[in-house]
Amino acid sequence: MTELVTTKHFQCLKCSHINGSGTFYPYMPEEGMVEEAELKIHQASHARYFEDFLKFVEYGESMPEIMKNQVIHMVHEHVSAQFEENSDELHKFEQDLEIWETSEKREIQERLETHQVVEATAQIVEHTPEAELRMKLGSTSIKGLLADFGDSIHLGKINGKYVLMIESDTIEFDKGVSPIEFHRPDDLQVLIEKIINKD
Repeated sequence: MTELVTTKHFQCLKCSHINGSGTFYPYMPEEGMVEEAELKIHQASHARYFEDFLKFVEYGESMPEIMKNQVIHMVHEHVSAQFEENSDELHKFEQDLEIWETSEKREIQERLETHQVVEATAQIVEHTPEAELRMKLGSTSIKGLLADFGDSIHLGKINGKYVLMIESDTIEFDKGVSPIEFHRPDDLQVLIEKIINKD
């Protein structure tokens, strides 16, 4: 028996074989076989034909999820090596990591040395060269490439406060004019002395 479903833009021929199993014509795999393919639906009216099949569709992890899982694995690998197995310190670290993982606003954890962070970011950048670095220092938002950390983006501390240094050959300004556009920058050593001598 053959059942033909037709619309102006969609045709699907369903064939029922003698053994009672149904397959879509033509060239669909036999029952139990898996065949990967890409499906594009160009018209919203066609979506109703696929509603029954959506529960069988699996979605891969998003890029932020993949990066988050990589970071968790790397941090756990580096930090857990510092503690004895089943120690209180290791359990405390794992609890802190779980809290960090589920937090929307995350603060710096100060667990890894600079060379360890650079090594970890290099592994991520190897697979995702365009991976972004986003953070906020006080009320200032920073957005750049993860690949630049340790090369032209540096993070340090002076007198217990965080200092971010960014190297660049040029500075460009977007919207909103300010006197800073006419600033002759101080020598870095002068700035460091000024920060050190702050009350």
